[in-house]
Amino acid sequence: MKSAVIIVAAGQGKRFGSPDKVFVEINNKPVIMFSIQVFESIDFINDIWIVTRKDAFEKTEKIIQSFKNQKIKGIIEGGRERQDSVYNALKAIDKDTDIVLVHDAARPLVSKQLVERVFETMNPDVDGVIPAVELTDTIKWIKKKNIIGGTLNRNILRAVQTPQAFWFKKLLNVYEKAYEEGVYGTDDAFLVEIYGGKVVAVQGDEKNIKITTKDDLEKVKIFLKLYEMNNLRVGIGYDSHRLVSGKKLIIGGVEIPYEKGLEGHSDADVLIHAIIDALLGSAGFGDIGKHFPDTDPRYKDISSLILLEKTLEIIKNQGIHPLWIDCTIFAEKPKLSPYISAMKENLKRIGLNVNIKAKTNEGMGFIGRSEGIAAQAVCLSSVKLYP
Repeated sequence: MKSAVIIVAAGQGKRFGSPDKVFVEINNKPVIMFSIQVFESIDFINDIWIVTRKDAFEKTEKIIQSFKNQKIKGIIEGGRERQDSVYNALKAIDKDTDIVLVHDAARPLVSKQLVERVFETMNPDVDGVIPAVELTDTIKWIKKKNIIGGTLNRNILRAVQTPQAFWFKKLLNVYEKAYEEGVYGTDDAFLVEIYGGKVVAVQGDEKNIKITTKDDLEKVKIFLKLYEMNNLRVGIGYDSHRLVSGKKLIIGGVEIPYEKGLEGHSDADVLIHAIIDALLGSAGFGDIGKHFPDTDPRYKDISSLILLEKTLEIIKNQGIHPLWIDCTIFAEKPKLSPYISAMKENLKRIGLNVNIKAKTNEGMGFIGRSEGIAAQAVCLSSVKLYP
């Protein structure tokens, strides 16, 4: 079964004060990219189509390229009204599509769980599925001069969200009928309803906020900040290696002049190994040996910076974002303080904020006898709600 998503981003943004509200950045990511990445991450979604204004094509293309999206099939020019924009996309998408979902780009906090709930409710007995939430406020209708006309029964009313899912051919058919008869609706489900289609509602998501005004944008920012603050993780890493002759001494990706180096399957970078374990610990993903075993010939003499980059890819794909890492290297010899700034630069280049300290062991133990070097790291990470 083939499924496509239409992401509508062609609005004028009159109440927001700018037509570019979906290009505003939150946490260094454009609003439009939040929902794109959610749909990208869902296996049953095959194609993504973006609908935007003609004058925003170049900006949209640059964003898509910078985030390396794989499922976007094309950018469609929007119309005068939202319905026109969706219709332009329906006419462009592949005709062998079975299910089409329509989503507003101005709803960046759509979750994978909500998309799955909508999609999984689709079946041959219904023509469409929409997410909806209960109303908590008393609802009244207003007559002229702001006189109250009456109070509505909120128990039977719902606020409708997107994405909305439909059988593709059914939705295209009702759109064609609507244009023949000059009918316009505020959402896609309306058109299916008025032509006798059966649309069912599933539980929506209160955080699936639609950005209509700048106050809504602030609500989204606050929600994401609170979520991250309430979903912090701490990981601890430790590693040690024996000093041996005939090996280069590499710590923090920096080659340090010394008569001995650290023994290990890779380059034995004790600091990077401790950082990797701290990162994996904050994500709950085991340790360095699980992901890069010393029995695997692929990792023989490999730079530990490469292993670190692979680790970051592993945890970030699961929504784990490292905020800060504090490290200590324990070595009696050589003196490491002259090389710490270069170590920090290596880590900064791959996106890590790190503090590095170097200490001796006051002549005690294997470190004090210069038999080996050890390092420990503590990592603070946040769980990102969106990819």
